[in-house]
Amino acid sequence: KVVPAVMEFVDIAGIVKGAAEGAGLGNKFLTNIRMTDAIVHVVRCFVDDDIIHVDGTVDPLRDIEVINLELILSDLAQIEKRLEKARKDKKT
Repeated sequence: KVVPAVMEFVDIAGIVKGAAEGAGLGNKFLTNIRMTDAIVHVVRCFVDDDIIHVDGTVDPLRDIEVINLELILSDLAQIEKRLEKARKDKKT
């Protein structure tokens, strides 16, 4: 029996530098992305004067670095929260 694979793609737009601290749609974006099983980066690599870029210029490498850094910072914040909770639980 063949069971076809199903994959759902959801566009979660809105990550900007500082998202881990709540900039832009930061917290909403990071909450939405935590509920996914996988992440696919789609990064703009074209110039079009009719489409504004949040940083004013198109730089795919910078955009990838921003996304990766914000995800890392968000993970770090989650780890710190869990460590704090574990420390409190250990004391009681």
